[in-house]
Amino acid sequence: MKGRRGSVLLAITVGLYCVFIAACHQRGSASAGAKDVMVDSLVPQYSRSFRVEYFKNYKIVKVLVPGRELPAEYVLCGKDVILPDYLSGAVRIETPVTRVACLSTTHIGAMQLLDARKMIAVAANTELICDSGVAKMIADGSIKNAGHDYQPDYEMIASVQPQVLFSDGESGSSSQIHGKFKALHINVASSRDYFEQEPLARAEWIKFFAAFIDREATADSIFEKVKAGYGLTRSNVAETGERPTVFCNLPYNGMWYMPCGKNYVARLIADAGGDFLWEKDTPVNGLNLTLNFEQVYQRAAQADFWMNPGVTYSLKQLSDQDAKFKLLKAYKTGRVYNCINRLSAGGGMDMWETGTFRPDIVLSDLASIFHAHASPDGLYYYKQLK
Repeated sequence: MKGRRGSVLLAITVGLYCVFIAACHQRGSASAGAKDVMVDSLVPQYSRSFRVEYFKNYKIVKVLVPGRELPAEYVLCGKDVILPDYLSGAVRIETPVTRVACLSTTHIGAMQLLDARKMIAVAANTELICDSGVAKMIADGSIKNAGHDYQPDYEMIASVQPQVLFSDGESGSSSQIHGKFKALHINVASSRDYFEQEPLARAEWIKFFAAFIDREATADSIFEKVKAGYGLTRSNVAETGERPTVFCNLPYNGMWYMPCGKNYVARLIADAGGDFLWEKDTPVNGLNLTLNFEQVYQRAAQADFWMNPGVTYSLKQLSDQDAKFKLLKAYKTGRVYNCINRLSAGGGMDMWETGTFRPDIVLSDLASIFHAHASPDGLYYYKQLK
């Protein structure tokens, strides 16, 4: 009997303990810090700077910002959705998103590729936009001109009331601009795509833009195509064994900013089978070196190719800037190429618009240039200077 009574008492005790734990759990779930159950997530394959978490009634786009303990969070949900208290500090964006503002031509490129031009309500740097469809919408007033990204027309943007304004990642120079938008109750989503130095990681940010406008499937399809094309070109050039020497850029105010190390352009050139002459150098100015002409000439005098020589459209224009450029082998042989094949009326380069998300095409151009896999007439972004 004692054994049976003890067993009964133990069972009652355990039962009461379980009820107590369940009650505590329920109280905890109802508390301000409670979190809903995540039903899906997007973890990029290459980028480590953003992710998307999906819940039953909302989704959270998270952007990791160096130096900030917590990520920037953007919650996309319907007007009547009640969010957990722990998301009180996040930027809440009402869905469906149908009106966006783009402060960079790169954002225009993302919207174009996602077949979402009609969602663009406001654009900055309009003279630099290459997309003819968007240019036409700006001309007929369907898209409002916001001025320049560094000095936007706040009143006009506020009058349009975009649901989200895409801006480049916040920095010291842009924090004041972001603060003004916040004061006007305009939701700013900061894209940090241009901080990515791996081409496929930068291209993967098309998924970031897609998350705001419910075009994730389109973005996945685009990126898979980009990844496959990029990998195929990289494998093909690796088999040639040939690596022509390459340098790039042009002096600005007497200083030649040369990419090096893990710089985005240096990585593209290396993946296209080029021997970038400063690839192994350690940067001293961001991801660049600060050189003078003599330092460049010492290493690049006999280089095979000269790429991306600033806003330059001909060999004569180059030599008019500095006659010493004629001393470079690449100039003498005419192997100077610039990404000017697709330009806006104001000189904007499409390579920095759609090319950000289509590095497979950029790489194909570079491989064709370095290894003669195609005629210059077959290039998409690049053109040989004459």
